[in-house]
Amino acid sequence: MGEEKRQKTRVHFETHVIIRTEESEIRAEADSEDISIKGVFVRTQEKIPEGTPCDLEILLTGSSTRLALTIKGLITRQEETGLAIGFDSMDLDSYMHLKNIILYNVSDPEEVEREMLSLK
Repeated sequence: MGEEKRQKTRVHFETHVIIRTEESEIRAEADSEDISIKGVFVRTQEKIPEGTPCDLEILLTGSSTRLALTIKGLITRQEETGLAIGFDSMDLDSYMHLKNIILYNVSDPEEVEREMLSLK
């Protein structure tokens, strides 16, 4: 049933993620596993209740720069291996970088473009 809910293309993408809530901050031990335009699954042993709002930093590093996508999200699912986080809002730069990450890592970029155009 969980698979049926996933309507956006997800790509395998590993990078460090920082998750901040009012009660806690999870750092480098939290690694993304897959990402879509609407959310990310983060591998972590830490537990955060479903429905908890959070601020995310998805860390991207290049040869000469350090870049972080800044996203407001919500914990949508808690599993033994990690947390699913839905994206609520992000700035335009973060959106453009996220879009490029997905387009670069997917086999059907045209389908992803259609998905992005259908976002409301």
